[in-house]
Amino acid sequence: MQLASAALKAGRIPGERRCVPAGSSQLVHCGVAGMTKSTTPCVFCGKSGFLSAEHVVPKWVRKGPQVREPVREFSGTTYVGAAEALAIVFHEVCANCNTGWMGDLEMAARPVLEPLLLGAAPGTSRILDPDQQAILATWAVKTSLLLTLGKFRGQDHGWIPASTLQWLYQHHESRMPPPGARAWMGGFNTSDVPASAQAACLYDASGEPVAQCVTFTVGCVLFQVFTTGQEDADLSPDIEAWLAPKAPYTSALLQIAPSSSPLRWPPEAVFGVEDREALAGRLRQGLAPRP
Repeated sequence: MQLASAALKAGRIPGERRCVPAGSSQLVHCGVAGMTKSTTPCVFCGKSGFLSAEHVVPKWVRKGPQVREPVREFSGTTYVGAAEALAIVFHEVCANCNTGWMGDLEMAARPVLEPLLLGAAPGTSRILDPDQQAILATWAVKTSLLLTLGKFRGQDHGWIPASTLQWLYQHHESRMPPPGARAWMGGFNTSDVPASAQAACLYDASGEPVAQCVTFTVGCVLFQVFTTGQEDADLSPDIEAWLAPKAPYTSALLQIAPSSSPLRWPPEAVFGVEDREALAGRLRQGLAPRP
């Protein structure tokens, strides 16, 4: 995978409900309403049958910071509008996945993430151990990919690595983020924006999509997630160095995937609304334009 010559691609929220998975010409069709029996396969397990309404961001996450205002949506780094407060429902997850392993992941993530949503009292901090970081990273990867499918599908920046969705299902008992996934957390000042989401796709030198980078916030927590297809999951040292946060983000972004040591929360610096667009576009630095 030649990410060194990749570039972010911005676009608009699509009207067409489809996206092209990695390594496949099959289209992922979205829009099955309710609990309906359908031949459309689940994006995780690939089985057809009864599809359910998956809340991409669970109610307990929205309730914690009392997110009631419209959520600002971005296409790449371009603001395109606002939507109902994170009440995003995705209709292409089967009932077994939704109420089974995905429900278990939400239950595991809740006691770790929920106390962070309202921020830390002055002078206080907490330690996130590697197991907690792995759960948060797995939850963030799953959420970032469904946010992309649910809100940005059908556009260049709405591509997602389908093999990584399948990996999450196949290895759900591990509660570990997929190979090739990188995830960071940061603190966020929610005075003006209680929640936001941005998605951008990375292309190789031939113009093929190879990775997805999603930055989303909820309450006082910011996540930035990089994912690629499992066939490209073995990242080179050069790519790892390119992905690593650089100044001025080194003291504000905590890497939670991969991670093998405890982290202190909150980080030394906290992002403000004015920092969000630059952060979401940080992977533009040093990249050649798309052919």
